Amino acid sequence: MTHAQTKQDIGSLIVSGSIKWLAISASYILQDDCRLDASAYSIEKFDALQKIESCKLIKSNLGSLCGTIWHPVQKQARSNFKRIYTHCDHGDPYVGSREMFFFPLRPEKFLSRAFPKLQELRVPEGWLLLSRSGTVGNVLYCSEKLAKCLVTDHAIRIEPTRIPSGYLYAFLASRFGQPLLLNSTYGSTVSELEPKHVSALPVPIASVEVQQKIHNLIIEAYRLRDHANDLLDEADKTLHEALGLDPFDEKDVEYLGEKGNPKAFTINAAELGGRFDSAHHIPLARSAVRKLEKGCYPLISIGRFSGEIYLAPRFARVYVLRDYGTPLLQGSHIPMGRIHELKYISNSQTDRMERWVIRSGTVLVTCSGTIGRVAIASNTMNGWAASQHILRITPKIGVSHEGYIATFLMTPYGQHQLQSKIYGGVVDELTAEDTAKVLIPDLPYAEQEKIGAPAREAYELRDQANALENQAIACMEAVISPNNEASKCL
Repeated sequence: MTHAQTKQDIGSLIVSGSIKWLAISASYILQDDCRLDASAYSIEKFDALQKIESCKLIKSNLGSLCGTIWHPVQKQARSNFKRIYTHCDHGDPYVGSREMFFFPLRPEKFLSRAFPKLQELRVPEGWLLLSRSGTVGNVLYCSEKLAKCLVTDHAIRIEPTRIPSGYLYAFLASRFGQPLLLNSTYGSTVSELEPKHVSALPVPIASVEVQQKIHNLIIEAYRLRDHANDLLDEADKTLHEALGLDPFDEKDVEYLGEKGNPKAFTINAAELGGRFDSAHHIPLARSAVRKLEKGCYPLISIGRFSGEIYLAPRFARVYVLRDYGTPLLQGSHIPMGRIHELKYISNSQTDRMERWVIRSGTVLVTCSGTIGRVAIASNTMNGWAASQHILRITPKIGVSHEGYIATFLMTPYGQHQLQSKIYGGVVDELTAEDTAKVLIPDLPYAEQEKIGAPAREAYELRDQANALENQAIACMEAVISPNNEASKCL
């Protein structure tokens, strides 16, 4: 079906109360892989198609604008990509479909260089990545830092050749591109997206000047994100230099026997603390603390070191539109470079939200589900709400620096201590009381600032990058808008 046929074949778009329905031509179903699932024909998808068709710009299929659109297993069995994980000394950094969106970008897994298809997982700088399995449609620009990593086969690779990559990125991330991507998925249990679905998407072609404007905004946003990652790496390096210690490694774990023997350990009955789950007593945390004790500074509990550690109380949330609510930060947002699917709580609940609101400079730690993801509340987040699944650590003025606390908790020294305090049979949980027992080196405040200032700046740069990306996407949407407000981009 041509784009010119789209408008006349859709028929009616009806929204009546909570019921949404539309009528489309049977010919459209025949030409769309004969799909009979209603989700493939959402109102949002056809509304986006109508808006794209109604704008006065030339349109071109995405496939004709790109050199290649592919993913490593599209023409071969997944079994060909069984991953061989190894130690960082013997492998290349690898990121999965979630980790590639994380901030900071710190690969936790490494693939053996003996893996025969290693090169197929490399992505050149300047290409676009598109999540294609599970969570579908999230777009990512392959920056200089990401290009040094191996990227999961669960991401579609897009090589823009006849259009600036930043411009195409903004279109795919816009409110017009996203419905087209999401409604091209298939799969009853796990959503999937294939290159052939992406290739057929219509892309409006703006003037060269507008394309370059949007492209430059996206490139600058990712440059800032890479710089922010570098600042966090700098803070981590400064921390270890101040402590006089090397980063904690698996070789530092105090297992019984020599290297290569089974990973066994003993524990004194007096140290059980009433807990009999073996995972709680694995000597990762114990070994990390013993190595910390060899550092240049004494250890102190983070409860004494900081101002307050607390969890927000639970209460029923009333979600509203953006203009009528307060942004709600959830646990899944903490490690993300760019926050997606942000919800808003009604401002009428302000009398109950006092303990939910966060202030800039607060250290945020996920404490339910995935434990130990760390971030610093930036100036942009000042006044936002955060769910009860996020633990708050407030620094003590003149005594503890938020950047230092966050940097320490991101290291294996902090992570192993947090992980050792997890409880829960189905969903992992972490309490404020247990977090307060984590031991942290008691550095002078001046030393903390040297470590913490770059970390604090990194989170402000992340927000600046997000603002630039939002500006680029808004410009892209203005280009497609029926009012043709593209002049605002110039």
